[in-house]
Amino acid sequence: MGFHRDGQDPGGRVSNGSSARWLPVGKLGNCRRMRRHRRRPPGGDPPHGMVEGGSEMNATAMRASVVVAAVYGYFLIFAQFAFVELVRAGGMDLQHEKIILGAMAFAGIAGGFFSAWRGASPALLRCAMGAAAASAMLAPFGNGLPAALGVAVVTGGALGVATVSLAALLPAWCGVLSTGLGTGLGYAACNLPTVFLATPAVQAWTGAAFLLVGLISVPSGEKPRELAGERVFPLWGSLAVFTALVWLDSAAFFIIQHERDLKSGTWGSGLLWRNAAVHLVFALAAGLWLARGRAKWLPVTGWGILAIAALAVNGESTRHLAGWLYPAGVSLYSTALVAWPGWFSGRNDIRRTGWTAAWLFAVAGWFGSANGIGMVQTLHRVPVEFVAIAGVVMLAVMVISARGSWRCLVAVGAVALLVWIFPHERKSDAAVTNAVERGHQVYLSEGCIHCHSRYVRPDSRDELDWGPPREVAAVLKEQPVLIGNRRQGPDLSNVGARRSATWLKLHFIDPRAFAPDSPMPSYAHLFASRAGDDLISFLTHDSAGNIPVILETASRWQPTSTRADIDARILFATQCATCHGREGRGDGPLSPKLARSPANLVTGPFVWTAETENQELRVARVIKFGLPGTDMPGHEALDDSQIKALAGYVLGLRQRN
Repeated sequence: MGFHRDGQDPGGRVSNGSSARWLPVGKLGNCRRMRRHRRRPPGGDPPHGMVEGGSEMNATAMRASVVVAAVYGYFLIFAQFAFVELVRAGGMDLQHEKIILGAMAFAGIAGGFFSAWRGASPALLRCAMGAAAASAMLAPFGNGLPAALGVAVVTGGALGVATVSLAALLPAWCGVLSTGLGTGLGYAACNLPTVFLATPAVQAWTGAAFLLVGLISVPSGEKPRELAGERVFPLWGSLAVFTALVWLDSAAFFIIQHERDLKSGTWGSGLLWRNAAVHLVFALAAGLWLARGRAKWLPVTGWGILAIAALAVNGESTRHLAGWLYPAGVSLYSTALVAWPGWFSGRNDIRRTGWTAAWLFAVAGWFGSANGIGMVQTLHRVPVEFVAIAGVVMLAVMVISARGSWRCLVAVGAVALLVWIFPHERKSDAAVTNAVERGHQVYLSEGCIHCHSRYVRPDSRDELDWGPPREVAAVLKEQPVLIGNRRQGPDLSNVGARRSATWLKLHFIDPRAFAPDSPMPSYAHLFASRAGDDLISFLTHDSAGNIPVILETASRWQPTSTRADIDARILFATQCATCHGREGRGDGPLSPKLARSPANLVTGPFVWTAETENQELRVARVIKFGLPGTDMPGHEALDDSQIKALAGYVLGLRQRN
């Protein structure tokens, strides 16, 4: 067999000289050793997916990219977002939610190790993707704890099998550039406004559609082969590095998505196209980076960018910078995470790659993500300590494994300098820049304390009307204590769980539009500046977590008294017509100002109160407690007789149609 001078034979393989090993063109293998011992082939060692061994290989690489995008997109839009919202909409309390998500994580870990034990194959990958798609399609129709647990277990187990199988099979199908393309497409698809802003049910079905497209794109016929991959870190080092990254990312993203001022400046609806493009561009850049054999620096760079973004998002004047940097850092490390088991964990065959992927995704993916989210449930800004801890882990791994420790020290030092700079800049903006803290000052200065309480009396009717009580220690911790001087208006302890931010703003501007006899004055002047939005941030920041408790209370409530002297028509005109219109057709004066048009009570659709044997009771519960998480408020001030009269009137509107 004759060889070309550049070390490439006509069959499309590269010889490393004296060694008998062969590497397919475009595969990352012992390219570092090749550079040490002999001249690099002209044009370098390109990643599979840029220079392939023919059109068939190019097609295989593109199909592999689609599969990566499908699995990643499903995980992001359904497993991490839509499913959680569906669970909450189903009335699960916080304890049940933890059980359900814990079951998903346990099943995901078990599924990953099953795939490693069984051995990855295209058939196993297709089966897992099909099961996960079916789970997402059925999720919106489930009701109750058993159904949610079933969806969680199937989703987690199927995802575990799919992710580990895919990581093990990728080197046989494509190169790292194609992996980066797939990762970027998955993130970009989830950030499209039509997907990101859709209802949880639509997001679930979108995730299922992603997987079905991926399922039919799975390449087949590839024979297992041994891979001469580069071992960048020992296994413990890889676990530590990626766990730190996933932990920091999960914690920061949870805070950003649950703090209105942070989200609007980074993930607002007008920024989604930009975020999608940034994700795609930097995932492709990560693929090119990995293809050039500099893998050890990609996780460190990803951490550095994430660290700067996490620090910048806390400051109002630097938040726009975080909107660009955060998706960039996430795409860099995510591409590395997908590619790491196959190309950068040492010499592997498909089975050994599967075991590496199982450990990496179990510890970094499932464990790291769960702990990151779990540790920031009550935080409103990204803690500097989280950034520092992740940086220390990165530095320790780089130093112990002797991988360019001085450069890592420089990178960590640069971010440490930014840690010092950013807080000083924020303090120079104003004495207090946190929206919640500013809102607290507005609450005090406007005298809200004189008419509203922020204290639910335990074991009293307060719990039915205003939600669960707070711990006494939390109440006394406020400075000053905001129990209230007297209660002329509703208690505001859990107002964020009972009213949307949009509803609160409209009510502040014109209270009498909602209640004609309301003694509350207009606070429209607060919205001439940021004071109004700050006040809403303060009122809503710590109560959204009580939505499951309120939903559970609503599911048990039944009216206990009735009176015959109630004119339901007048009650509807004063309590409901401002949003639903005088005839109940969803065309009230405030309807154009709401995020979504109010329900048409005449023609439907009736999503929450479909025809059942307890239909009137379900309508009554919606009237009394509202629909937490939407613009539909409760009517806590009405007595049971008024609630029941309104429920009968609303059902009568349907019957007239």
